[in-house]
Amino acid sequence: MHDFINTILRYFSKALAPALLAALLAGGALFLYYVWRKDRGRPIPVRRAAAIALLACYLAGLVTITLLIRTANPGMRLWVQTHLFLAFWEAWNAFTLQIWLNPLLNIAMFIPFGVLLPLAFPRFQRWYWTLAAGLSTSLAIEIIQYFTGRGQADVDDLFCNTLGAALGFCLCLAALSLSRREWKAAGLYTILPALSAAVLAGIFLVYQLQPYGNLADSPIPVAPADTSGTRWVLDCPLSDEPGPAGVYWAEPFTKATCDEFALDFAQRRGVDISGDRFDIIYYDNTTYYSDHSTFGIIVDHNDRSYRYSDYRVEDRHDGWGTATEADLRAALDELGVPLPAAARFYDEGKGRYTFRAANLEQDGLFYDGSIECRVSKSGRLYKVDSAMAAVTLHGDAPVISQQEAYRRLCAGRFDHTNAFAFGFVDTTQGEVHVTACDLEYLTDSKGFRQPVYYFSLSDSNDETLRDGCSWRVFVPALA
Repeated sequence: MHDFINTILRYFSKALAPALLAALLAGGALFLYYVWRKDRGRPIPVRRAAAIALLACYLAGLVTITLLIRTANPGMRLWVQTHLFLAFWEAWNAFTLQIWLNPLLNIAMFIPFGVLLPLAFPRFQRWYWTLAAGLSTSLAIEIIQYFTGRGQADVDDLFCNTLGAALGFCLCLAALSLSRREWKAAGLYTILPALSAAVLAGIFLVYQLQPYGNLADSPIPVAPADTSGTRWVLDCPLSDEPGPAGVYWAEPFTKATCDEFALDFAQRRGVDISGDRFDIIYYDNTTYYSDHSTFGIIVDHNDRSYRYSDYRVEDRHDGWGTATEADLRAALDELGVPLPAAARFYDEGKGRYTFRAANLEQDGLFYDGSIECRVSKSGRLYKVDSAMAAVTLHGDAPVISQQEAYRRLCAGRFDHTNAFAFGFVDTTQGEVHVTACDLEYLTDSKGFRQPVYYFSLSDSNDETLRDGCSWRVFVPALA
């Protein structure tokens, strides 16, 4: 089963015991209250008593999942995510099961709240009472997370939880209206659930119909980079001519083909990944293979990139050694790592070497990207980070000009995992130099290699924060 689903099931299993304990306590208290009311001729209806017990059980599970089983993280404390719909945009860009489950599970988690509360307490059969209760409960959780660091305080969580409570309320009241044969009221209560389902289905339909996928780190409209204090200095020429650029394709890995790739890779190193000692973890679009003593590889299904480590190289942490281009090409060939003959070789220093290719054609395939190699003190290859794609040309697509990409850069419309977001830009002087603009490629969520403009940037923090190196951000190039 998908590992992320297993993670969710583990969360629910941890919440099961507190939920059952709450149900027992609520059941005992309700029984005593029921007897007390019955002696006075005003017994509680059995269905309402059951709803109260289920509500207590649910609330105990909710508190356990959102607060009790979480470890306090000081890094999360006193920081609030204030961009509404950021979670939905991140899910749209990455378009993976894991990312989509984040907002959807936050909605689903509060649907029982909206169902049980009106059944337990008739006053909450008015929509504004249930909506206020859902909002207040979610707000209380976010405030506690804010001060304790047990999760991130997030405005999207508040929205999703409240929407979930509203959906649960509508489903509950629609069912009650149908039981009373109040057809018009039942129809009104189904509007919000039907509209929500239609919006979600529309999002997935639009994604399926668009010709290419989405880029995981694309700019997010609700959270552009804050470049208000930045003075941009252009140190390179930029073309104002838009034009076509190639879009490339490589078949993404499936679970089965990824296993085949890893098995072949491991066998070349004399390792058997089918044994009991070997861990294979499937998580979203990534699979991790390792026995933690000889061999480890992490594979990305979409772009077929991977990170390989040979744990048998004992001196890998003792320093770095040297290797020639011929030595590394031979070692990569032994591993079965495809490397075009025309790929350029770079000695990055400190035992780090890189092969780079920019749409090099060889044997009907185009190679694009880089392969980074790490060499131990004894000169042995112990780590390979392969981000070089072997692709075929899918077709040409229109792209914006470099000048238009630069205008978007200045407006903060570049990838959201950037130095601006983490405070690594010199905001005191506010001057950022644009030293280069290159058309490169990134793999999207459907496996296509899309063109993007990578801007090389530099500011006064290069020496103190980046070992004297510049940094890069990208702007999507497709028109």
